[in-house]
Amino acid sequence: MTNHATKPDRRAALMTALQAMQSDEQKISISAVARKAGVTPALIHNTYPEVAEQIRKLTGREPTAIRSKEAETLLALQATNKRLQQENIQLNADVARLASIVQTLNDEIAKLRAVGTGKVFELVRQ
Repeated sequence: MTNHATKPDRRAALMTALQAMQSDEQKISISAVARKAGVTPALIHNTYPEVAEQIRKLTGREPTAIRSKEAETLLALQATNKRLQQENIQLNADVARLASIVQTLNDEIAKLRAVGTGKVFELVRQ
């Protein structure tokens, strides 16, 4: 006769291990609870998903909590991206305006140099 624990016994062992780890303020994970209860982590995942879910809730690794955090992060990144795109549009407009000013100044410098050589005369309207 084999000495395997029945399902209710294993569930009780898992819950006892989990409670003991909480009381002792030990680091809780599915692997740690499985080790303490004398079972494999795969058994918890495959046979006792509700225990695995409870462990995830305690550790903040609940899938819905993770998705919620990821969604918040995504929204924050999208807002940052939109702000940076607007800033980029404004900076490109500034660059175009400054390029026009630079070209005007370069034209004025060329004209002044030409006048300075004495080969070109500036005609002034009266």
